[in-house]
Amino acid sequence: MRALLLGIQLAASSALLAPRGGARKLTSTQLHVFKEPATPKPVEAPRRPKSKLRPRDPSLYMEPVPLVPDAEGNWEPLVSEIWTDVEKMSKLAETNFKAELSRFRDFCDHYRTARGTIESNGRTLSAQTRLFDVDFDDQGPIRKTKDHKWVRKLAKRVHPIVLEEYDAALNPTTTRNGTWATRKQITWSNTQVMATRSTPWDAPPTASEEEEVADPKAGMDEAARDAAAAAEEMSAGDGDAPTRSTPPAEEMVSVVEEPPLDPTQYQQLLLQQVTPLKTGVLRFPRTMKALGRYEATSPPPRHVIISRLPPGCSTEPRSDLQNFLLTTHIPLQGQGELTCGDETVQYEEAKPVVFDSTRQYSVKNTGSEDLLLLHVDFWHPDVTEDEKQMLAYFWMLWQFDQYHPSTRAKYTRRVNFRKDQERREREERRKAIKRSDKKDGGGGGGAPPF
Repeated sequence: MRALLLGIQLAASSALLAPRGGARKLTSTQLHVFKEPATPKPVEAPRRPKSKLRPRDPSLYMEPVPLVPDAEGNWEPLVSEIWTDVEKMSKLAETNFKAELSRFRDFCDHYRTARGTIESNGRTLSAQTRLFDVDFDDQGPIRKTKDHKWVRKLAKRVHPIVLEEYDAALNPTTTRNGTWATRKQITWSNTQVMATRSTPWDAPPTASEEEEVADPKAGMDEAARDAAAAAEEMSAGDGDAPTRSTPPAEEMVSVVEEPPLDPTQYQQLLLQQVTPLKTGVLRFPRTMKALGRYEATSPPPRHVIISRLPPGCSTEPRSDLQNFLLTTHIPLQGQGELTCGDETVQYEEAKPVVFDSTRQYSVKNTGSEDLLLLHVDFWHPDVTEDEKQMLAYFWMLWQFDQYHPSTRAKYTRRVNFRKDQERREREERRKAIKRSDKKDGGGGGGAPPF
């Protein structure tokens, strides 16, 4: 009986597993070929997370070199590393983008060889930083705004925004202490735009700027270093010197306090100098965003400044020395007049004034309240797009050069502080090793042998 049941089960299972009549058998030798998709997705490299401590824009945490000439109108020649980068970028632009940079190459040659200023037809130009010839532009000192229609649009857009952000900057609503309270403050300067330096650029550096802190233990043998380290340990870490009341890091920092601002003098608030500065980015973000929408101010050519002039005051006549830029003043509030060359124009609120800043110009407050102006430099219409990019790159490198003589003293102090810090760390490690040797009985570190 069991055998009969097993036979019936086997017959049923074979009937279930039998292929259907119309189905085609798949042979085991058939190959399944992988076809690559027509548009493969690129493999993205892993991205580093954005640092929340330091922004990517170096202008937010670096202090740029002021763009000012000396008393004779001379800018300082750049170091060789900067010239290498400039020449590399200009060759790439000419090769890859067919850029015409002959005037820019002449500009670089003038910058390296020429000195002094050139005066012609009421203009005062720098022999170094001129892009055009001396008499390239034959128009008058005060330009017609109908030739620069974008300036009218800019004034109409920016006037209420600047006043709103200006009031918010002067009256911060935060009550927090520490860095946030410091960040909310704005810093005024009483020096005019691109004021001249009292000392020439090529003046020999002083001894305090160039002298390096010599290592007192350089050239000592091992025994002498151990004796000096022991003496430092007995005298608070300074050898034969008396005990310090302040840490060495504070002594390396020299803070130069600026004289207090006179409220009856010309004052300026710098928002941009080739690159947007911290004050402009944090306190006037909408203003800086509006300026970036126009070709004449993008890339940033030079200065964006809010200037304040008390009643009855006037500025000294001056010239910007660079003929590849023009300047516009947008009156925000108050009454005054601009004198450029032999022409004088009255300010009207929210109505811009365009003028050639290579001519001597000055501003005077003729009203009973403070005169508030927005000073914006923009590219000359005859400057090409390639020249804009190269000039912006040129001044950006000039500004953030760490070997620049304007920052040499600060850079040297920073290097000396790091050397002193490394020396102290080495001595601390040496002392720690000696203490561990004493605990082990003089036999060195490690576990005792079994």
